[in-house]
Amino acid sequence: MKLNWGTGIALVYGLFAVTMVAVVVKSRSYNPGLVDKDYYKLDLNYQQHLEKKQNAARLSQGLQVHFDAAKQVIQLEFPANLGMPEGKVKCFRSSTVDDDQLLKIQANADGVMEIPTGEFATGLWNLEVDWQAQGTEYFNSALVTIIRA
Repeated sequence: MKLNWGTGIALVYGLFAVTMVAVVVKSRSYNPGLVDKDYYKLDLNYQQHLEKKQNAARLSQGLQVHFDAAKQVIQLEFPANLGMPEGKVKCFRSSTVDDDQLLKIQANADGVMEIPTGEFATGLWNLEVDWQAQGTEYFNSALVTIIRA
């Protein structure tokens, strides 16, 4: 069967239209899983965020974050000379927004907070610690790799 040039052009345009519809449908169903939904609010408060990071950098002994594989916990060791910290810890993975956790800081008398990782997926986790002590606000971020024995 021989096709004339008009039929060929119609087929090309038809294939193009079907491809464009498929791309639009696929792109509408894609969820980018943004780390923060309100980037504009974060941008407006960026100077305050920088000041918190500078306050944390000025500490002689800063926040220590590490993963204890034996206990399967993430330990946050706050500076002992600052008293009891208050604030929040955001644990998130860039690969999936469904695993994100926002925790209130609950340190013991030694200034250590332990975060159980039983429900955390193995792999790389980002921790953002927004805290205050003695009227000064601080911000620290850390990367922690969770492994199972």
